[in-house]
Amino acid sequence: MELSVSKGSASPRRGSLVLGLIPAVVALVVGGLMLPRAVVPGDVPLPLVDARALGAIEAADDARAAAVLAAPLSPEVRAAGQAIRVFNGYEAADSAAAPWPEARAAIDAAVELAVRRETLSAMVALRSVQLARFMAEVRAFSASGTGSAELEALAGHFLKSMAGVGWLDGRRIAMDEHALRAAFKLKWNATAHLDGAPALALALDEQRALFSFFLSHPHATDASRYALAAARRTARSRADCEALDEGERLSAEVWRNERIEKLARIDPEYPAAYARGIGEFRAARYEASALAFQSWIEAHPNGAYALRSKNYLRAALAMSTADR
Repeated sequence: MELSVSKGSASPRRGSLVLGLIPAVVALVVGGLMLPRAVVPGDVPLPLVDARALGAIEAADDARAAAVLAAPLSPEVRAAGQAIRVFNGYEAADSAAAPWPEARAAIDAAVELAVRRETLSAMVALRSVQLARFMAEVRAFSASGTGSAELEALAGHFLKSMAGVGWLDGRRIAMDEHALRAAFKLKWNATAHLDGAPALALALDEQRALFSFFLSHPHATDASRYALAAARRTARSRADCEALDEGERLSAEVWRNERIEKLARIDPEYPAAYARGIGEFRAARYEASALAFQSWIEAHPNGAYALRSKNYLRAALAMSTADR
């Protein structure tokens, strides 16, 4: 039987040739995609939080707070807690007439006595109790939209601070509970003058949770916010307003870059140079951005951020050249 090939059919030899070209075409396309090209950087990477470790820390805090119901704290430790509450009340009132030196001295004396009579573990328990009450007050505020004297006694001008930097919208607080817990503990340590005590130091995953929030919610620096607010009152045109908005954005990027540097000092696993490159690019400091990306590429020629870094480096170099 004679086999015939229609005019529309390809010959076996031609089909084999086409099939043989497919790998070369695929390699060419993929290779092109893998070549560095100028790309504007995306978001700053967030630190990786060990959710299980963080959950265990928070559960331990809650357990310590609950244990106080069965075994109350000593009078000395309760006195230290009361001194902290008084100081926070003055802070919330923001009154120039408040007896700040006396309130500060009262905390120092009460904490010193409590630690001498007890141990730092008693202060950890006190902080856990006040943390549990703080979280309860925050949840109540989120439900009602109304602050309380108890929240002020536990956290001072917390709500005012949140509103000032744009982290409070009505009754919605931008911070998630993990970041809130970490932020409270840091403030409590500073108020009690125990921020250098290892027993009260935040664990790495608590700090990662807090910095995750900071890096994803940057705000203009305090000095910039005050200056921008004054300038907006005298802005006369849309161009003036747009320039002020851009100034606020750049200030927020500077603030975020400062947090990147702080995180880099405490988290050895954080891709600091890569994040620094993105942050500097977003702050319109293109030469610094290029140097950061180059540093990351030299230390990590392969890996998750290798091609992105090369793409971002090309964009940073292009912008740096354009600025000259």
